[in-house]
Amino acid sequence: MKSIERKHVQQSNRDTDWAAHYDYYEVELRDMYKTVSRRQNESHFEMLKHRGASFMGKDKSFCEIGFSAGLTLRLAHKYFGKITGLDISPRNVDYTARELESEGYSGIELYVSNLMDYDERFENCFDVISFIHGLEHFSSDDYPLVFENIKRYLKPGGVFTGALPFRNTFKFRMCPKCNHVFEIDGHVSSHDIQSLTRLFRDHGFDIIYIGNYNIHYSAKQGSIIRRAFKLLYFFLFIYLLKKPIKNQIEYIVKSTSRNKAPSSE
Repeated sequence: MKSIERKHVQQSNRDTDWAAHYDYYEVELRDMYKTVSRRQNESHFEMLKHRGASFMGKDKSFCEIGFSAGLTLRLAHKYFGKITGLDISPRNVDYTARELESEGYSGIELYVSNLMDYDERFENCFDVISFIHGLEHFSSDDYPLVFENIKRYLKPGGVFTGALPFRNTFKFRMCPKCNHVFEIDGHVSSHDIQSLTRLFRDHGFDIIYIGNYNIHYSAKQGSIIRRAFKLLYFFLFIYLLKKPIKNQIEYIVKSTSRNKAPSSE
């Protein structure tokens, strides 16, 4: 199994037809995805409000890449003047647009776009780009292009923010029909604080914030007793035992360079 895992983890994001994949999952299993991703999205946005308030405002533009059910688009609507969503699934773009319209949201523009393919429509467009639980779907070979495109989409002084699993465990399955071995969540890489910090710095980003336990969000959830327990848990593991908490990693980074658009050759 180890040899299979190494081979899988190193494969490129382009080895999977993600548009077809999310055409099905983001629509047919939408309620499940909303439930699973709600806490991930809410926690990340709480971090952004606390750590990146200076990058927010009605004079700012916000972009969510891979917006799924559009949860963060809804959260951002109150804090930004222009909201854009990019997603690889045409079906999800149409479905989410109708959903947002039925809920009374206006001024949110949604587009079909693949982060692996430079899209000149979004050159120098956004003050904030968000990507929640997305980087783990890319390999080390994919990252140079992914980060290059993100830099091109950011305005000067803009920031890239998001979240991803902390040391996610790969879960492999074998298809009973074709015997193909696949990772059930489509993950091809795994990170902790140290590896993600190196990744950003190696690709020309300065770290504004990076952490894997959002006490500002967690302390607001549940009963008073539960919140008190979470605060004690945080203090015990982080400050006394110096142990990592396996929560999602949340980050805000800023580009130190502006790359040219990828060549079409």
